[in-house]
Amino acid sequence: MVFRRRRFELLVLALVILVSGTAMAQEEKIQLSVWGMPWEDVIYTQYAIPQFEEQYPNIKVEFLRFENYWDILLTRHAGGNAPDVQRNLDERYGQMRLRGALLPLTEYVEGPDGVALDDFHEVALDALTVDGEIWALPQDLSPRSGLYYNMKMFDEAGIPYPTAEWTVEQMADAAKKLTIGERPRIERYGISWLDRHGLEWFIYAFGGDMWAEDEEKCVIDSEECLKGVNFALDLIYEYGAAPSYVEVTPEAMEDLFKAEKVAMFIGGGWFIPAVTRDVPDLEFGVAPMPLVNGKRTTILGQCIFEISSQTKHPDAAWKLTKHLVSPQVLTDYWQRTWVAPPSRLSLIRDPDVYENIIGVPGHVPAITDPEEIERKLGWMRDIILNGEFTTAHARDFHHQLYEVHLRDALELLAGPRRGDAKAILEEVAAKTNKDIEDFYKGQQ
Repeated sequence: MVFRRRRFELLVLALVILVSGTAMAQEEKIQLSVWGMPWEDVIYTQYAIPQFEEQYPNIKVEFLRFENYWDILLTRHAGGNAPDVQRNLDERYGQMRLRGALLPLTEYVEGPDGVALDDFHEVALDALTVDGEIWALPQDLSPRSGLYYNMKMFDEAGIPYPTAEWTVEQMADAAKKLTIGERPRIERYGISWLDRHGLEWFIYAFGGDMWAEDEEKCVIDSEECLKGVNFALDLIYEYGAAPSYVEVTPEAMEDLFKAEKVAMFIGGGWFIPAVTRDVPDLEFGVAPMPLVNGKRTTILGQCIFEISSQTKHPDAAWKLTKHLVSPQVLTDYWQRTWVAPPSRLSLIRDPDVYENIIGVPGHVPAITDPEEIERKLGWMRDIILNGEFTTAHARDFHHQLYEVHLRDALELLAGPRRGDAKAILEEVAAKTNKDIEDFYKGQQ
């Protein structure tokens, strides 16, 4: 009898050891890398990751933030130790995909543990789909062009605030009227824009496209693109209503609006919380961009989540990616940071989600006034739900065009004197296309 009891105890002990060992063997460790403002980290470290690890106790997530983020991603991929899940931008992920650095997600999206895509905007998903494969899922829908306006300046000038019915001609006329002084002594500009983002809006709004239909050739020097660029240059040199890049550096355009040295500013939605926090007494609103030839165009970018092709834990990485675009996480992301609306349309449509702005204590203010919420954030909801945006910038080599060659050309276009837009943009296109050609040669 004693022998049988002892034998039973040993059997139970062996079973416990076996089960414990199996559980330990099943524990997986994956990495999540992000970029963005440092205070955004709390969305992941205090909310998203703890929620995920509670749901999947056998998966542990290491949180990573890098300086020189995109260079580090490529370097780590080249070294064979890329993070499993990566936050990226829609206009940058193409360089990762072309290098074989990303895992296609279609099989996971359509699988038994998949994601229903009907809650995401079709146009936004198209930017993340190449050759029938889905390569990433969107975190947000981030308008890169909204029309900020200083309410006090409009009131003093007796000019009605911009509305969704405004035309680009009305914007230009208001900019001229709101300008105080003449060169070289301009006390206040009527309008300014965020370096390349603003110029990008003029190009697409006037019917241009920086890329040919096959997306492999830069055509920023086309007649359609030149129309938009020349209108922007007219605001600087003909109307005398906007600063050149010599008078105000591209990096300082945002500060111009905060300092109340400009009446209107074309900038991204992510700038709204910063102005609200840094200049709490500044009364301002944001309107959708004006109509050009009866049509509205808004450049819309996306922060996205992708999976490394090097991951040793693809199923765990997918579970994390799916969690990061879940309604719960995206609600936290929007209500606390309010830098860009969440990617899920159901959340944008829900006033209990969209209009409940909590903020991040010490970094991002809360908003409790419904009128202020509508005045600052209503335009983003409307252009997204109305489909008045484009993701045409999300091309494989857009970063090379946008951040390198176009950046270098800004002071040539809008320096002490008006530049020859056609000649300058022809050179930008030639340099970009040479980079594309060299890239593919290097891949052979």
